[in-house]
Amino acid sequence: MTNEMKKTSAPIVDDSLIASYLEENPDFFERHPALLQQMSLRHNQRGAVSLVERQQQVLRDRIRLMEEEITDLMTTARRNEELFRYYSELYVKLLGCRSLAEVMDSLQQTFAEQLHMPALSLKFFDSPLELDEQFTFASDTHKQLLSKRFADGPVYLGRLTADEQRLLFPAEAIASVALLLLGEKGELGMLAIGNQDAGHFEPAMDTLLVRQLQALLSMILPPLLTHYDTA
Repeated sequence: MTNEMKKTSAPIVDDSLIASYLEENPDFFERHPALLQQMSLRHNQRGAVSLVERQQQVLRDRIRLMEEEITDLMTTARRNEELFRYYSELYVKLLGCRSLAEVMDSLQQTFAEQLHMPALSLKFFDSPLELDEQFTFASDTHKQLLSKRFADGPVYLGRLTADEQRLLFPAEAIASVALLLLGEKGELGMLAIGNQDAGHFEPAMDTLLVRQLQALLSMILPPLLTHYDTA
């Protein structure tokens, strides 16, 4: 066999082969401690460090990231628990309301004082009753809004155009909204909740709590409209 043939048949040792071997033999450096002590790695801030020191640093970094993730998860969990409590208390208050004014007061108390979203608009579509101006919504304007914002369902989360914003919140600087159609088929009216943060209401966010509010309002509002009283 020629030298050329020997060179050709020799196995090629590359990084992937070494990495695979070390993964299959995690005790390699335990069996070769002298080799471990001789090895060093470059560190951006500390220069050359031993493999053990580098491994310890990597583990410390991983632990720090995990602690940050756990902290974020705990913060989110506490916030979700707080939101659930606020909405649950609101449901109880709404069930005890005897007028539209009481409904609006309950909604305002929760969203303005607890959720820090004072921009709220409750509108009814083509009501046969003589309602206060704050509860009225002309059919030509609401149909235009419905055709654009409720094509995919009875809840819209996101942003509005300048004209839509003026229609719902003429005196507020609103950047994102939650729009809830009310009634079995969205025929009753609409609740609009505004926030000054453009990223607060987004299409991808969970809608469980607002859909529960939507269902409850769709049940309690028709009887109140039948015996309308603002007092």
